[in-house]
Amino acid sequence: MPNNHLPKTRYEIADKPKLRPYGSKVDIILGGDSQFGFDGESCLILGNELIVRLIPRQNKKFEFQKFTAYLEGFATASEAEEAGLKFAMSVLWAAVSLRCPLRLEYHTPLPCVVYDRTSHEGMSSYFALSFTSGASLVVEVLEQSFTSNIPINNKRLLVSMELFAAARLEATERAKFIGLVSALEPLAEQKKFEYPDLKKIVKDTLNKVQDSLDLPDDIKRSLEGSIRNLTRESVSHAIKHLIITHLTGDKIALEILEEAYTIRSKILHEGAFYPDLQDKSYKIENVIRRLYSAILGYELRDPAITYTNND
Repeated sequence: MPNNHLPKTRYEIADKPKLRPYGSKVDIILGGDSQFGFDGESCLILGNELIVRLIPRQNKKFEFQKFTAYLEGFATASEAEEAGLKFAMSVLWAAVSLRCPLRLEYHTPLPCVVYDRTSHEGMSSYFALSFTSGASLVVEVLEQSFTSNIPINNKRLLVSMELFAAARLEATERAKFIGLVSALEPLAEQKKFEYPDLKKIVKDTLNKVQDSLDLPDDIKRSLEGSIRNLTRESVSHAIKHLIITHLTGDKIALEILEEAYTIRSKILHEGAFYPDLQDKSYKIENVIRRLYSAILGYELRDPAITYTNND
């Protein structure tokens, strides 16, 4: 695509990297039959200005697709980092919305890495759209979320969506199920109980444990931690509040949640096996997808199934 057809900002990004020297990259792993549909090296333009290059990473020993997304052209490193975080969240939302197994691959505190475009790695002298028709819906979802107010500062949501999207890459149904249910926990903000009677009960119990002459010190420390936690609601209770808040009146979703937590506990603590775990995974997956949709305010492009008492 000739540069003289581009708006001024895109021209600067493409041909004058020193004016906008910073970029941000995000590594993506795709799996299963659901693929983003990009055919080799591709380039997207999101919003009015952002240029994203998608470079496939070949690995014959790896069964999944790997891509590195390079976000081009920022005046400051902080702008590049913010755009990288927003793109990572947008990719996760696309995975949720389109039911695509996906993992962000990174070994740094953030899922994006800021780099200098003027170095060899970041240089780009051309760009063009080169993706298959199957990728058009992905681009549409990325465009919608990236240009909106997707909450990049919500660390709990980022972790939750990462766990959810990656769970579908697991090799066994038990691992997948545990990953899906665990994705709810980062969203659970445990409230602290402020009842005077409860505080007194906890304090008196702690004193009795600490004054005990029979209990070993390591047992005392374990009990003290458990007793202090009595002033906070449980994770499962906090998740129930989350479902009630965002999926108002959906009693079936609560029933699915309660069953899922019971099953997860038995799998983790008893090594239990469930022959119909795939169906149960599908049900809790639908609840979580609807929850993300309600939190973000975005419509799922592959709608989640809702259940009734007749199911």
